[in-house]
Amino acid sequence: MTREGAPMAMALRGLLMAGGVAVMVLGIVLLFFWHAEVVELTGAPRLVSALGLRAAEAAVLYGGSWLVVRGWNGGPRRNG
Repeated sequence: MTREGAPMAMALRGLLMAGGVAVMVLGIVLLFFWHAEVVELTGAPRLVSALGLRAAEAAVLYGGSWLVVRGWNGGPRRNG
């Protein structure tokens, strides 16, 4: 018996959504608000470190939103 069509448990859905929100909030606080300080600490050229941090911000926000949507949708559904 496969579980690919089984919906997620409510606790798991809640954990996914809470984890996604936590990832987004921490990403916003750590990467966005402290961006200038982190760029200065890296010692790398300003443009390179700024682009790297913006890419990391985008990845964190995308990952967090993916977790929230995955939890909200409740897991895989059967097609047809």
